[in-house]
Amino acid sequence: MLWSHLEFFLATARHGTLSAAAKELDVNHTTVARRILALEKELQVKLFKRKNTGYILSEHGISLLEEVRQIEEMVNQTKSKFISTPENIVGKLSIARTTDSNKFNLLLKKFQDAFPNIELSSYVGTSESQIKSYEADISILTTRYPPQDMVAKKIGTTEMHIYGSKEYLKGKNIKDLESLDWLSFRNDSVRPNTFDLIRRSVKNPNIKFASDSYIEILGLALEGCGVAFLADLDMEGINNMQMIAPQKHFQEVHIWLVFHPDLVNNLRVQAFKNFFVEQAHLVGFK
Repeated sequence: MLWSHLEFFLATARHGTLSAAAKELDVNHTTVARRILALEKELQVKLFKRKNTGYILSEHGISLLEEVRQIEEMVNQTKSKFISTPENIVGKLSIARTTDSNKFNLLLKKFQDAFPNIELSSYVGTSESQIKSYEADISILTTRYPPQDMVAKKIGTTEMHIYGSKEYLKGKNIKDLESLDWLSFRNDSVRPNTFDLIRRSVKNPNIKFASDSYIEILGLALEGCGVAFLADLDMEGINNMQMIAPQKHFQEVHIWLVFHPDLVNNLRVQAFKNFFVEQAHLVGFK
């Protein structure tokens, strides 16, 4: 039995709702629900009665709560004896991400300064499928919905707008979106894509290039090959790109820090997560 499952049980028992437990644990509510189901399956009993108003402990849940509270006290006492300072957290930590934003690079530099004995490796992937292939400890994804089988913490929000290079747009009628060359995710892309977003903005778009790689689309847009929905986060400081119809065509996306449930108690992962959550707003994340 994993202690992390019991932590999710305790938080839900304390608060009575998935959303409140998720807030305490810095995860999304679906992760809490999934962990509770896993624990109930392991114990082969129902721990909660699901009501419209929230989660109420069953008789089995009340019995387990008494036992788990004792374990929690012992765990907290042990942790208090071995509180780790940044200098004492050592080892390797790998990060995979789908954006090469200067804000992320600044945060990585600040993290290295704060935790000098963590050996950091960072990879920029062209797609979420490639990110998964890296098997990194932590992934940073710009998407509307994080993977459901992972622990996910939102660290910021950005918007996607239509962008094209000033050179490409020179002499074109930017009000006539159908006349422009579009760069898009494939409609069967593994990640939440812009294909449907383009279709909502343009009745008959001229899709010039389709890919499941955001970075590939970004690169082509920068080279003047067409227009695309791109994250504002990635356009900061790039002077040769122009935003089109910002008030009419846009979509909000979230920036997620994602890692495997087995790493919930990993000191390096926790140090990175806590640092990014605390520092993100200092470098301009919304």
